[in-house]
Amino acid sequence: MPAKSGRKLKWAYGTNTIASTVIFFTILVFIILIAQQNPWRLDMTGTGAFTLSQQTRKILNTIKSPISIKVFIAESGPGAQGRAKIKDLLNTYCYYSKEIKYQFVDPDAHPQMTRNYGVKTYGTIVMEGYGKRQTIQTADEQNITNALLKLESKVEEKVYFLTGHGEHSITAAGREGYSVAKSALEKDFYKVGELNLLQENAIPADAAAVIIPGPQKQILPQEQQILTNYLARGGSVFLMLDPLTDTGMTNFLQGYGIQICKDIVVDPLSRLFGGGPTIPVVMQYGQSQITRGFNESTFYPYARSVVPMKNPPQGVRLQILAATSPNAWADRDLSDLKKGEAVFDKTKDLRGPVPLVVMASIKDTQKPLAAGKEIAAGPKAKTGKLVVAGNSLFAADSYFNQLGNGDFFLNIVSYLANKTNLITIQRPDVSKPLMLTNYQATSIFWIVLIMIPLAVLLSGIAVYRIRRSQR
Repeated sequence: MPAKSGRKLKWAYGTNTIASTVIFFTILVFIILIAQQNPWRLDMTGTGAFTLSQQTRKILNTIKSPISIKVFIAESGPGAQGRAKIKDLLNTYCYYSKEIKYQFVDPDAHPQMTRNYGVKTYGTIVMEGYGKRQTIQTADEQNITNALLKLESKVEEKVYFLTGHGEHSITAAGREGYSVAKSALEKDFYKVGELNLLQENAIPADAAAVIIPGPQKQILPQEQQILTNYLARGGSVFLMLDPLTDTGMTNFLQGYGIQICKDIVVDPLSRLFGGGPTIPVVMQYGQSQITRGFNESTFYPYARSVVPMKNPPQGVRLQILAATSPNAWADRDLSDLKKGEAVFDKTKDLRGPVPLVVMASIKDTQKPLAAGKEIAAGPKAKTGKLVVAGNSLFAADSYFNQLGNGDFFLNIVSYLANKTNLITIQRPDVSKPLMLTNYQATSIFWIVLIMIPLAVLLSGIAVYRIRRSQR
């Protein structure tokens, strides 16, 4: 009996062990299958190296039709360079959109397909969808996302730059040119053109937005009236006014609840970025669709304040898009600046945060002109949009690609043109400075350099005294 009982006990233990093992592996298989069907990714890198930008993710959310991607690259040999990197990138696109499928095609093994797609070099990517085809040669996020937009896009928006008043030129390259901004807009599938209101006497019907980049001369009353009518019908205008320039737009802007003054913004914070005091830096933004998710720093060389009125006209809603830190101010005693002195005067100057970019949303409460070609043309939006910046150099060639300047400019234009799927381009930024208030800096000094060393010293003295007394 004892032997039989022992065998039964061993059999029971063995059966339980086998059953537990089978159940464990069954559960493990189910977990793996669930994980394969519902993958989850976590990017732990500080720069987000394995995460698509927020703008790309927004665009992927709009894709409702299958997209086929063929990568023509060799399976082995010199032509196979970069295959693994391309696969990782495309897997990330597939993770965010189930509509995207990709396959690798070896040109050497499938010469007929390679000829049919007109592929001549290794690494060529052919994307098909919405009845269209796009071919790219460089496999990176920018090119792939741009190709997706081209497949999805039905029309190209037209953006006009005003000329005739000494504005920045979109054809001239250099420190103050706007050729980089023009190129960036074209990459985002805008048509870009110039507009002289004295010659045209109208805003073209295909204008999605009108940009006025830093006029140096007065904009005449008849031109202002054309802009007023355009805004009243729901048009979009981006006006950038530099300090110490008389453009005759003061009364025009007051009609929309915006004040511009003869001042220059001074910001001590800019020294942390290696700039002078007249280059204000913006690190926080107002709540709007333009700035949603936007957390990059921007700077504005030689800027003026743009102040929204507390009681704007009827039908106008004002929003501050960008403002300086509280440590900055708008210096209205320009004689001090000419002497190289920058001291805040509470009796004259405007204390920070100083608004630098303001947007006015304008309902159709103003009556346009009674007749004329210009009335019949233009967009059909119900709400006009006017964005006013106290600086134009921030989007010039020398500064466009620095920090978040170019992204902010493109965000504004995209919103004005009602092309919101191009808003919020995020670039990795690993050099963000830690900003401390005077109180925080003083507290850290006393705690780290004074209190902690003193506590260690006193503890050592106390231990020494106690041990000495016990001898």
